[in-house]
Amino acid sequence: MPLDPPIQRIIDLLVAAGAAGGTPPGTLDERRKVANSTMMLAFTGRPDDVTARDHTVPVAGGEITVRILRPAGLPEAAPLFYFIHGGGFFQGDLDTAEVELGSMTSLVPCAVALVDYRLAPEHRYPVPLEDCVAGYTWVHEHAAELGVDPARIVVGGCSAGGNLAALLCLVARDRGLPMPLAQLLDVPAVDLTPMDLDVEADAILDFGGLTPEACNEYFALYLDDTVDPRDPRVSPLFEPDLSGLPPAVITVAEYDPVRDQGERYLTRLHEADVPASAFRVLAHLHGGWIIPGTITHALVGDLRAAALRRALTGTLAP
Repeated sequence: MPLDPPIQRIIDLLVAAGAAGGTPPGTLDERRKVANSTMMLAFTGRPDDVTARDHTVPVAGGEITVRILRPAGLPEAAPLFYFIHGGGFFQGDLDTAEVELGSMTSLVPCAVALVDYRLAPEHRYPVPLEDCVAGYTWVHEHAAELGVDPARIVVGGCSAGGNLAALLCLVARDRGLPMPLAQLLDVPAVDLTPMDLDVEADAILDFGGLTPEACNEYFALYLDDTVDPRDPRVSPLFEPDLSGLPPAVITVAEYDPVRDQGERYLTRLHEADVPASAFRVLAHLHGGWIIPGTITHALVGDLRAAALRRALTGTLAP
């Protein structure tokens, strides 16, 4: 099956410009700037009735920023979606998080918290995870002043953010933190062991999207040589006990090197009796539906919004 034609045309343009289909040249900072600016091309804009406020949150060894998006007309104690951006653990920021978030603030009556966790390789594992946990804890501790209902919080993330969101649920369970109502995981990387390049490349074909080689590079930037990639707090797929976690909705893409691990995570959740569902989006690359101009862009957004709406109203799982 070929790619969705509008996506293929965009990928062709990006490849021609050197922005896809391999490791771009330049320093890490230059690569981040190119990647982030490319991501912003897919931004359809923040709705006029949504206010944004950035908060400085102290964390071990520094500080991070949590951005609260709040649509007009919410109740004083509003439900909240705590969203963690992707970017291979080494790129992405609060602005690209809004691109990945999509039209959620227009579709679901809730506030959104975006967390600007510190990035690898300057801040390797476990710093990004602990930053996300700290931001989540801060939201709970400041719920009243933020106008948030701490009993109605859902966590989610995309790609590397999906990894961190899944792990946040495990950390919340193990540390006795308030458990989110659900976890929404978009193209999550839940297994950071090095990929078999031949096997994975055959599975996704070469459409100019995320490659197994790139995944291995990102994993190496995030994990130093002392960290076992099979550690369950690195790769949640290897957590022996997934019981007690909140319901999960997982979205994967047909042509994506992390597709199969996302689907395996669904199986593991089911084996632990955790309510969970997964959707494979055909003819798309890793998270390709964030790009406007396809039917899939709108429909996947609607699907994610429906999952969030049901989670916040207590109707996601029977």
